[in-house]
Amino acid sequence: MKSSIWIIGIIVSWALVLPSASGKGWRAGVAKIVITPKEPLWQAGYASRMHAADGKIHDLWAKALVLDDETGKRAVLVTTDMLGFPKTMSDHIRTQLNSQFGLSKAQIILNSSHTHSGPVLDHALQDIYPLDATEQAKIDRYSRWLEAQIVTLVSQALQKLEPVELFSQNGVTRFQVNRRNNKEGALLEQTELNGPNDYAVPVIKLVDAGGKLKAIVFGYACHPTVLDLYQWSGDYAGFAQLELEKAHPGVTALFFQGAAGDQNPLPAELSRWLVNTDGSWPLPLIGYWRNPCEA
Repeated sequence: MKSSIWIIGIIVSWALVLPSASGKGWRAGVAKIVITPKEPLWQAGYASRMHAADGKIHDLWAKALVLDDETGKRAVLVTTDMLGFPKTMSDHIRTQLNSQFGLSKAQIILNSSHTHSGPVLDHALQDIYPLDATEQAKIDRYSRWLEAQIVTLVSQALQKLEPVELFSQNGVTRFQVNRRNNKEGALLEQTELNGPNDYAVPVIKLVDAGGKLKAIVFGYACHPTVLDLYQWSGDYAGFAQLELEKAHPGVTALFFQGAAGDQNPLPAELSRWLVNTDGSWPLPLIGYWRNPCEA
């Protein structure tokens, strides 16, 4: 995972140094909030787990970006360190955002990194875990709390709207491997990998009216399954965001997951050997994009 995050960093840095033009007319608001469970909960993703989480590598986060173009059209992106939003939860959140802020479903993207080191939520694959009534009650309680946190998060982002410039670019990185068409145990002997794959690393940079970096939005299509511990973490996507924010204090980094269904960070043994759980990875992620988004 250490090498995977470093590779993403190199690609993002490259994307940020391309030529510039004008990308004005936007307004943006950004907010983030910790969503780490306050009590032990089962982790989502791996059916082989035998007990609830017993600690954390780092906090789990939810983040929101609100964008207005020069005509007043609005879009909201919410990113989270979770396996995914169950439909019931998604519906509850969208209903509240509509009633409180007039946002339609078409204006809202709820995206999860798909980390397998986040909590189990209600109405989401619960039958694969041995949950008794006590555990179920904790999951239900956390799920309702999380819904309220997401609504509060969007409210905070709306209150922070300000003029910005947007810049965009695509990079390429290749640590994802198609898990359906390649045998993990034979990867090191293979001379060619079988696809299909999507190696794109799309990135958006937001700069405020004073030229200060405000937020970085980036994505990749790959399962966050480097780690299989009993500790909360955002996996490679979570560490990448943390390193971006550490390198650029005050900046909010948001990761969105792409079409990762068949894509894994392989070989897993090598990725896990490379992981450094204190988060101190060499991640020269941010240069300066110069490719604008017209409002």
